[in-house]
Amino acid sequence: MSVAVRGSVAVYAAAAVAGLLFGPVFGVGALLLPVGAAVLPALGVTLWLRSREAWRAVAAAVAGLAGLLVALRADPTAVLSGVTESWRLALQTTWPARPEPEVVVFVPLLVLAAAVFGVELLLRLRAPLVSLVPALGVVVLSQAYAAAGGVSAILAALAFAACGVVVVARDVPWAAIALGVVGAVALGVVSPGPAWSLRTGESAPPASPRVASPLDLLASRLADPSTPVFEYASADAEPVDRWPIAVLDEFDGVNWTPGGELRRMGAGLPDGVGGSVSRSARVELLGSLGGPWLPSQARPAAVDGVDALVDPARGTLLAEHASAYTVTWWEPRVEPEALMGKAIDPSAPGGLAGVGEVPAEVATLAKDAVQGMRSSFQTALVLEQFMRREYELVTSGNLPVGHGWPQLERFLLADKRGTSEQFAAAYVAMARVLAIPARLVVGFAGSGDGSVVRNGDAMAWPEVAVAGVGWVALDPTGSARVSSASAGLSEVTEEARDQLPPVEDLAPPMLPPPGDDDADQPVRVPWVALLWLVVLPPAGWLVGVPLVAGVRSWRRRRSGTVADAWAEVRDRLRRHGVAVTSAMTVRDAAVAARPVVDRSTVEALSGLAMAVDATMWSGAPVDARAHAWASARAVRSGLARRPVKARLRALFRY
Repeated sequence: MSVAVRGSVAVYAAAAVAGLLFGPVFGVGALLLPVGAAVLPALGVTLWLRSREAWRAVAAAVAGLAGLLVALRADPTAVLSGVTESWRLALQTTWPARPEPEVVVFVPLLVLAAAVFGVELLLRLRAPLVSLVPALGVVVLSQAYAAAGGVSAILAALAFAACGVVVVARDVPWAAIALGVVGAVALGVVSPGPAWSLRTGESAPPASPRVASPLDLLASRLADPSTPVFEYASADAEPVDRWPIAVLDEFDGVNWTPGGELRRMGAGLPDGVGGSVSRSARVELLGSLGGPWLPSQARPAAVDGVDALVDPARGTLLAEHASAYTVTWWEPRVEPEALMGKAIDPSAPGGLAGVGEVPAEVATLAKDAVQGMRSSFQTALVLEQFMRREYELVTSGNLPVGHGWPQLERFLLADKRGTSEQFAAAYVAMARVLAIPARLVVGFAGSGDGSVVRNGDAMAWPEVAVAGVGWVALDPTGSARVSSASAGLSEVTEEARDQLPPVEDLAPPMLPPPGDDDADQPVRVPWVALLWLVVLPPAGWLVGVPLVAGVRSWRRRRSGTVADAWAEVRDRLRRHGVAVTSAMTVRDAAVAARPVVDRSTVEALSGLAMAVDATMWSGAPVDARAHAWASARAVRSGLARRPVKARLRALFRY
């Protein structure tokens, strides 16, 4: 196998490895077919036409595109969308994303471009490692999507290093390669730290940006309780106690609004807590929900039957024109005793968001309700118990409405009567005053008459964030139905509630010693930052050398002296491999350049020599600037007629 063939195969392999580093986004298995379909036909054409410089790159690109279209069963418009929208759709989707053509196609396109361009650099330049720069650019982009770590990072780094060894096989820098292998293993062992990602601020926009809040519709639903809204059939025949539709965690003192970012639902969402079981149910909508919200669960795993948007941190599902779908979700399994001893999770998204300007009497009421207990799940249950004991739930007649501070202050300090709307809003506000992460959820209770859920099942409730468990729904109204057949978190919470001692018997929970939480944390190194250390030097050289040379040439032309014309010609000859020293005259340079340049260029150098001699040695005031720069332009034109490979080498030689 010739050096050119071996190097071309290695460049294509390096580009394929770089593309497979998008594995966290799509899954490695989902990328094998499109990447292989683009790389293999292109490689075959490249090897077949390796001596045809004029046709090689174009033919390889066309072959790769054809293979990609066949593999994805896509039309050319899908490939075009891959250039314009595919990369953004992947950023807007939960990972792993479904490997649909309009989402995944940008990866094989990047791999194909890096491979074809890299082979052209390999076969046209004398610096073989430069051919891996396009593939290295794909690596950097993949890490800006999702940083790799562990075994996958080690294997990818070793595979890339192996490709580099093959490319430079004629002159292998073994010490550098050994150092690279050691560094690859080290990067895989050290956990990647939180790095900047292209996903930051990139979310999927909802189709209907302005819709009525489900919290505002709660009273009107309760006024028409018999109207059916949806029905469900649980796959395991186990009842579902609650169906959230909207999570509201931003409160400015007047309005409750949802936070977070929406994303397109990909192949699924992982179990972020651990120790959970998977459940699913078929949902069929019977009436209007007043917006794009769908009945969901706090931790959805997958949705089938509808193209839905999801807030991964809150579980909210949105879709336009949905009629029926299947939702799968994660439900934690925990013992009541373990739940009772859990700490709160202050890092839960939105749990400690603002509450506007809290009335002083309400803040005092919240602290008195828990009798100075520190923030914990027990404290959250004590606050729930206080509201059950001191306030009355209104279910009929003239229902109170409103959830801003004026209505909540009247509910908490004067009337002490309200619907689940006031109970939930007041609980969340007071919990946050006590530094308990909480959020307000609007949805429906599990149906009491089979699987049909009606307007009368609509309710609002608070949820608190518990470390190692997730969001736990509470019921300060004391009215939620928990099925005795349920083995879910609602039943466990009910059992923990029954075990709660009187508040006067509860001692403030001990705080953990400072620093214990950080003792076992792995050393975190920003993966992408280290990659940039590898990418920046060659990238800086490729960009910086032509830029510096261009600026220097512009300044000399602006000065316009004969000496600058000679300096410009001398530098250009050096970059083209002519051994010109500062002690040589122009005529000496012309002699040295004869094996490299054509005859007209040598004549132009002779003309420059006459201009230099006239300026320096004539003894008379002679203005030879125009003649000198005309000769310099002739030399530049002569050098531009050299072969493409020689001109590319000169472009990056300083």
